[in-house]
Amino acid sequence: MSELLINTTPTQPPRILVVEDDTTIRTFCQRLLQMTYDVTTAENGAVAVNLLQSQSFDLVLTDMQMPLMDGMQLLQHIRQNHPEIDVVMLTAFATVETARQALKMGALDYLSKPIEAEQLERTVRTSLELRRIRQEKERLSDLVFMYQFSQMIATSLDIETQVDQIVEFLWQRFAPETLALSMHMTDTGKLHLLAMRSAAGWGDLGTIGLPAECSDQQLLAAHMRLAGGPGTNDESLFAGTLLRSHDTPIGYLHMARHHEQPPFDVSERRLIGIFATQIATSLDNARLYQALKDQNRQTIEALTEAIEARDAYTYGHSRQVTRYAIRLAQELDLPPERIELIDYAGLLHDVGKIGIRDYVLLKPGALSDEEFDVMKRHPGIGVKIIERVRGLRATLPIIEGHHERVDGKGYPRGLKGEEIPLEARILAIADSFEAMTSDRAYRPAMEPERALRILIEGRGTHWDTELVDRFVDLIRHEGERLKISTKPLRQKAVPVDEEAPPVSKVRDVRD
Repeated sequence: MSELLINTTPTQPPRILVVEDDTTIRTFCQRLLQMTYDVTTAENGAVAVNLLQSQSFDLVLTDMQMPLMDGMQLLQHIRQNHPEIDVVMLTAFATVETARQALKMGALDYLSKPIEAEQLERTVRTSLELRRIRQEKERLSDLVFMYQFSQMIATSLDIETQVDQIVEFLWQRFAPETLALSMHMTDTGKLHLLAMRSAAGWGDLGTIGLPAECSDQQLLAAHMRLAGGPGTNDESLFAGTLLRSHDTPIGYLHMARHHEQPPFDVSERRLIGIFATQIATSLDNARLYQALKDQNRQTIEALTEAIEARDAYTYGHSRQVTRYAIRLAQELDLPPERIELIDYAGLLHDVGKIGIRDYVLLKPGALSDEEFDVMKRHPGIGVKIIERVRGLRATLPIIEGHHERVDGKGYPRGLKGEEIPLEARILAIADSFEAMTSDRAYRPAMEPERALRILIEGRGTHWDTELVDRFVDLIRHEGERLKISTKPLRQKAVPVDEEAPPVSKVRDVRD
């Protein structure tokens, strides 16, 4: 946990800067306060500005009337550049108007000269106590914010979701004018701008090449070329930090504020550093998870293609079914995790056909009743194959149910209506449409509009009525764009060494 939240170092006395051109008053304040506090003095505002740049203070006591830079000018400088420091004004010409003006500009309090020792001690003590209370509230707020932030980024391993959440949280907490988040993609050697947001909206994303082993400086320079600088030379308005995971730079986060906004203070920079560590770990885990998912999907696609290679007419069928099913799921606003299930189930829905003999699977004519009974086994065979893969078990009801009918006359279990999982009902429509609009050994492809009419006629019996209506609208609006181009393999003949049962007219139009 950061020192921002838990202070484990010995307590140091508060540091006070006394700015007063009158030597007598300056010395009086110093001697009175230094018994309890760490006191530094300055004879005018210009000297105070230099001290504020090189040292940290908890409270400033400043005279109103001084040469070079008066108290009001110094107050304005502190409010703009050191907003975390409280200021108490000292004046020999206190009026209601001057007090109101000082308080309006951000002074915490004011004291009238001649200054009494008891009054000075009480004002300093009260000011520091108010500062302590405010800091405790800020620490508590930061603790709550950090908890919310850690809970939020732990809810998803999807990079896009994480980036959206991270940007929104940082935008709300730090109120920058611009915010950019980039990540070094090790597989491509490029720096990818994950998010670019400004007060005007979201900016364009892009990539830039990097050396295979890039240094922190190279990563920073590439990020600034890609995302742009803070638009100001005032470094106090810029907060940037490398994102490091396992001591390796993986990206960069930067935020910038407008010159009229307060600069980033020390507490904010520390908090940004804490968040940067969490962001780096989270994004790196999400990247590794995505790489693993990509490998798994490639394995599934290779398995699917190996199965479909047995039949030139169905080569590419599973990928096209998946494309249709995912697009319909998106139209229904299903959450990403359910769409991902449809993705995997779509690719694997016919994996059980690996257990169907060639004389049935590749038969160029109609199937007999006995052959069709054999064909109907493939969902169950697919379930037995996939249930051994723990990470794919959630797809089993979809794979098993993609030939069920809403009237209960489908197979293998005769489920009806909403007993059939929604994802399986979606897949059934996509599977049927793709099969009907593709060439088969026993018939040519149908025209899409004819296939859509068959779907419409089968609403409430074969297929879910609402889903068919949504699918028909989808195909009529973007059917061509959804079509995947596949190069068919050479047609295979039915093996002559396998004895085929007598032919009847049974054949499911969806096969």
